[in-house]
This record gives sequence, structure tokens and C-alpha cells, in this order.
Amino acid sequence: MFSDVRDRVRTMALVHEKLYQTDNLAELDFAEYATGLLQYLWSAHGAATEKVRLNLSLAPLILPVDLAVHCGLILNELITNAFKHAFPGGREGEVSVALEHDPTGAVCLRVHDNGVGLPVDFDWRQSSSLGLRLVQMLAGRMRGIVQTGPGTEFRVNFKVKGHPS
Repeated sequence: MFSDVRDRVRTMALVHEKLYQTDNLAELDFAEYATGLLQYLWSAHGAATEKVRLNLSLAPLILPVDLAVHCGLILNELITNAFKHAFPGGREGEVSVALEHDPTGAVCLRVHDNGVGLPVDFDWRQSSSLGLRLVQMLAGRMRGIVQTGPGTEFRVNFKVKGHPS
């Protein structure tokens, strides 16, 4: 429980660190932020990540701070769940994180792992897990749609107003 809270706080603190390194306090490069966040999470989870590869495909994207924080917290929750549940007994595997966008402002943040998958009868939208409830709540604040895919895959689709990238 303590490590979950620590990671959530660190996720938000990293946004502030990135903002202080730029001239623009309203927006930040989400691909750069996500890369730093994922490196932190990988090192913070130690043994749980020894046999897990991380694949990143992050398109450059400038996001307003509020969206960057929401996306960062969603990443934190989904990656932490993968460490906890996807690779029991030290199994090998991989986690993929992708960020894609198009000129219309449509963005897709995708987290996928090739671990054991969700139980067949598991309804993640009805889960009592604080992390999955946070994913739903944050996606709602972004006016985003959360979809699941084969294996354990979550896609958060949302729009960015005045999309400059």
C-alpha cells in the first residue's frame, strides 16, 4: 500500500520537475515525461521487473499539465498492476506503452502486457481496486474512453483541444 501511494506522489512530482525545466508552465512534452516516469517505476519495483522488458512507442506530444497528470497517473496504475499481477512467479514477459495521435487532436494511450491476462469473469469496471477505479475516474475527467483489448490491454482515447502537435 505504501509503495502504491509513493508511486502516485512521485508521478505527480515528476510533472512539476519537468515543468521547472521548461519555460512553459502550462504544457509539457508527454513522451519525455512518460519515459522518465516509466524508468522511475521500473527501478522502484526492483525484482518484479528483472525479467520484464519495456517497449515504448511514444509519439512526441505536448499536453496541457492537467492532461499530462491524468495520463501519468493512469500509466502509473496500469504499469503497477502489470508488475503485481501479469507475471507471477518471476515469469518473463513484456509491457508495451504506446502514445499515438493524429492532426485532429485524437490521442490514444495504450498499455499492453503479455502476462497471464485478466480472469475470464473479471469486469474491470466493477472492480474494487483503487487503481482501476482511478483509471476510470481520470479517463472520465479527460472526457476519454477506456477500452480493453486482447490479453491485458487498456487504451485510453481522448481529444486534446487546440492540438499543436
